[in-house]
Amino acid sequence: MLSVVVIDDELMALNLLAYLLDNFTSIQLKVVGKAMNLTDGIELIKHTQPDLVFLDIEMPDGNGMEIFKHQLSQKTKIVLVTGHDHYAIEAINKSVAGYLLKPVNFLDLQEIIKKVDKIIRLEQQQLELEDRINILGTAEIPGKNLIFDVESGFVMENTRNIEYLTADQSYATIYTHAKREFMVSKSLKELESYLPKNQFYRTHKSYLVNIYYIRKFVKTGESYVLLKSGAKIPVSVRKSSVIFNEIKQMLSQEDSLH
Repeated sequence: MLSVVVIDDELMALNLLAYLLDNFTSIQLKVVGKAMNLTDGIELIKHTQPDLVFLDIEMPDGNGMEIFKHQLSQKTKIVLVTGHDHYAIEAINKSVAGYLLKPVNFLDLQEIIKKVDKIIRLEQQQLELEDRINILGTAEIPGKNLIFDVESGFVMENTRNIEYLTADQSYATIYTHAKREFMVSKSLKELESYLPKNQFYRTHKSYLVNIYYIRKFVKTGESYVLLKSGAKIPVSVRKSSVIFNEIKQMLSQEDSLH
């Protein structure tokens, strides 16, 4: 359930929006507070720590944009509501969650709420994944001694020492946490089936990563996982949407083995 605060100096607009939100059906919402001026609104936000705020820009005691001068919780998403579309560019520059023109159209309101709900779910998944990664950081890294074919013969390496692998046509390069690297005469696809399945994750067609060395996942235009060594390993567009659930499943399977 998403908690919501509505701030608007027009009583009719305030009550109408609160009514629409309280009776929203596709996503559970709860209006935890209403305010008719900016000062009371800011105090209400600080007190209730809502997930979402609908904020009228033109208020009797100041411009709604002034809210960004206050240190509010990062989890709180702001949707600006106004009868004047010339605020749109400024709203975009403030990286708000959304922008609605008065009178509020229900379909526009629905789209904004779905967008915010998706953002919040992704952030929660990110935090949960980071928590699991932090736990991994203190856990003993599982290891298995394996033999790898190299041009001059073979190398025996324990999988706990391997941070990541990269593809090089029909060959692959293995990088260890000790800053060693060696090329093996196997493709990344072959190595993926050779290495422990609950320890190595394919983030990209050209990269295979030991999940125990992941520090964090960053979802941007070009998503990546940051390793403890500082290496940035690309995450493909397709993997960006499933990496959380897939690594979580790997960790659950690993836990069940102990």
